[in-house]
Amino acid sequence: MNRPAEELAPPIFDYSDDPLRDELRRRLGIGPYLARRQAFRIGPDGVHCEYYHYSDDAPLLLFLPGIGTYCELYAELLARISDRGFNVVGVDPRGHGYSDGSRGVYTVASTVCDLERVISALQGRSNGRVLVYGYSIGAVVALALAEADKRVDSVLCGTLLLTEEPPDMLHQMGWFWTWGAAQWFPGLRVPLRSFMDFDTLLAGNPAGEVINDDPLVVFDYPVSTLASLFTHRAAICSSAFDFRLGIIQGDRDEVLPVSYANRVIDRVAHPTELLVLPDEGHMIPWDDPAHLAQRACDWLHL
Repeated sequence: MNRPAEELAPPIFDYSDDPLRDELRRRLGIGPYLARRQAFRIGPDGVHCEYYHYSDDAPLLLFLPGIGTYCELYAELLARISDRGFNVVGVDPRGHGYSDGSRGVYTVASTVCDLERVISALQGRSNGRVLVYGYSIGAVVALALAEADKRVDSVLCGTLLLTEEPPDMLHQMGWFWTWGAAQWFPGLRVPLRSFMDFDTLLAGNPAGEVINDDPLVVFDYPVSTLASLFTHRAAICSSAFDFRLGIIQGDRDEVLPVSYANRVIDRVAHPTELLVLPDEGHMIPWDDPAHLAQRACDWLHL
């Protein structure tokens, strides 16, 4: 659905002078990249966006962050992708990062609507081509956007989790419980650490300890949000679309292994390419953003 372009509102940085924020930016080494961003908000809902402009003749690429996080943390990756010929916009989902809304509260459907508004607002500053890169759980929403909006011509997923193909029985049971709990107690909050091992994922990262103290990171989610994510049905399981679809991940991914990606490719009706990065884990956007940007852009430019 093509939504009319909206006037962009100035950003609101509530934590701009926070010493912890300064330390987090220092450890991630993102200060020089943040200096290049153009931040703004979309509409009265206050959806925060961070934009890196390459040229008016470049494609527009939307970046969707991983679960709990927000686009400022990926500033180096976004800037490096932009340097390779893209107008890049990172979007904080409602209730995440600098966006308005109750912490962690959103649905796949509402986020798709917000992203359609972002495309409408920025497409006039590009060559008209629209691409989406969803990292981790952001890939679920990226795929949903492409299925709903014909303006998207390529989707790159940093791993891809499908409800139709549970990684194992434990995941399937957890998703069923989440769906049932959401019917009765939609506001019940589940700690993110109950199903993700942050200590392992952030081990060795110089910003790991600070990220764990970051008030903008969502560390617990209402079951209504989790139910929307983990029961969302992907249309590519039964139909092929016009957009290109790729999955990019490390061969040492601690969350979803390459064997699962191959199961997804076998499960869907839509042609899907797999790009495997040797010796990389799940946290490639922070561990090796230069390598990830290069490989992602090589595929996106095709």
